[in-house]
Amino acid sequence: MKNPVQKILFPTDFSETAQNAFRHALVLADQWEADIQLLHAVYPEYAPTDLPVMSTKATRDKVSFAKAALKSFTEMGITQVQMGYSFKRVPAVQSDVEIGSPVGIVNRIADRDEADLIIMGTKGEHNALERTLGSVTTGVIEGAPCSILVVPEEAPMSTAKSVAYAADLSETDAYYVWKAGQLLKPFSPIMHIVHVRNGQTTNEHIDLDELKGVFADNVPALQLQFHDIKGDSVTDALDEFIELTDIDMLVMFAPHHNLLRRLFHRSNTKKMAMETHVPLLLVKREE
Repeated sequence: MKNPVQKILFPTDFSETAQNAFRHALVLADQWEADIQLLHAVYPEYAPTDLPVMSTKATRDKVSFAKAALKSFTEMGITQVQMGYSFKRVPAVQSDVEIGSPVGIVNRIADRDEADLIIMGTKGEHNALERTLGSVTTGVIEGAPCSILVVPEEAPMSTAKSVAYAADLSETDAYYVWKAGQLLKPFSPIMHIVHVRNGQTTNEHIDLDELKGVFADNVPALQLQFHDIKGDSVTDALDEFIELTDIDMLVMFAPHHNLLRRLFHRSNTKKMAMETHVPLLLVKREE
């Protein structure tokens, strides 16, 4: 049976944040036996006239620079990973430079080339939503045709052996737990299904025992543990669980509007306390 991830799309801006995420991508691609497509978006240059005429030479120069930078970026990433990790096979890496805005290009190329997963680095900014997702990443999540793995700038290198799925107890949670399990099957992870009860009004449709029952006699390959925890803040409780349980990947489904609002909207949390230090896998349903 083929691996669930065969083609990874990796957008890069050549930053150290992207370099760190690329190291993650290389290790994960090795486990999935997947290929990586590097992508850099070049903003077009325009001539200083009253007409929006693209300055062909200036744009061409930026594209040439980006192609050379992609080559160096790839070589550096592979070298850095090999200092502490032995590849089963070095993943095949292809490079692509496109002209336009990053969000539109990433989603278009992911759709055109039928990417199985997008991996992106994200850098901390001013609030919890930006810290975890970043503005470009947020745009990609809205329109991406596949699942997305967001790697925070300081996330340490690890494989997905211990995973926390943040459950909102919606009717679709069972599907997304199964889908996440399929994506991560090569890693044989222990999946911790975590629901945080904080006393706020929620749109829960099932309880944790019902979700547990769905998997009681099915999907024996999944190693599932269920946790119903209390906390005044969902973000604080999840953050504490990640630290205490030594979680190396957080999983949510996207769009996951209710839980995203609970996690990141200021009006629903007293403190923007969750600075994610582990990769965040946002699982998307196929259309």
